[in-house]
Amino acid sequence: MPETAPPEHAATPRPAATVLLLREERSRPEVLMTRRAEQLTFMGSLWVFPGGRLEAADCSAAMAERVLPEAREACATLVAAAGDPLEPATSLGLHVAGCRETFEESGVLLARTRDGSPCDRSQIERLKAHRETLAASGGEFLHMLLAEDLYLDVAPLVYWSHWITPALEAKRYDTRFFAIEVPAGQEASVDRTETTDHAWITAEAALERAAAGEMKMPPPTIATLTDLQETFARYSSLPAMLAGERGRSVPPILPKIVLEDSQVVVVLPWDPEYAQLSGEACLVASGYPEHLARQPSRRAIPARPPAGRR
Repeated sequence: MPETAPPEHAATPRPAATVLLLREERSRPEVLMTRRAEQLTFMGSLWVFPGGRLEAADCSAAMAERVLPEAREACATLVAAAGDPLEPATSLGLHVAGCRETFEESGVLLARTRDGSPCDRSQIERLKAHRETLAASGGEFLHMLLAEDLYLDVAPLVYWSHWITPALEAKRYDTRFFAIEVPAGQEASVDRTETTDHAWITAEAALERAAAGEMKMPPPTIATLTDLQETFARYSSLPAMLAGERGRSVPPILPKIVLEDSQVVVVLPWDPEYAQLSGEACLVASGYPEHLARQPSRRAIPARPPAGRR
């Protein structure tokens, strides 16, 4: 079975973070999805979750001071794809990046006041006016937190999954997915720059619309929705799911891309033939957890996918 040839010098994946903003409506979980602007060179017009690449400011000592000490310690647990622990500043920075990008792209701010109180609605609405400026520089997000004396609420973030863009892509990301219940009283809105539409939707409905061609999504988004749907079925409520999944097994997922009967197919690491296929592969110490291994290991797509960031 021929494989599409990888580039001689594959791009190094850039660290990134994505957040599944969740809410419970009529005893069913809904996730916030945003549609990327059509003119964007990376995943333009696709439906994804809020997120983006790690910036240097996200890992700074000054930004760490905008996270409460107990939360900082809890966040310093991520590992690299090869299994080595990340530097604590990078690990914390990925949580920060998820919060920053979520605010930029959805207007939802995962932060609290010095005494632990949620941000009030008037403050959130006032800060939304600065989203375009924040998108231009990660350091502006820090300045906003300092000016408002806010602290990022990273402790509730549940580490959900870890995707790496295949080597065939010119733009590659090493992306950490986090899940969190949307703070009470906050509403999502698009920024009209990177995102042009948004929807609160159940995983089941999103998958149905993706299958019908109504919502175009990259493979990691489809896989994440499938995981979310199957995982919630084991719990009685959204808070119970987030509590129960804290500490879940999160191995790296680096898809390979092959040609199969003239179709482009994404092959995931739990596929029986994954190790035998040529190309850059994941290095994992043991088998993939059941919540992943139950999913199809191959997904046909109409064109070469911009997979891996979200």
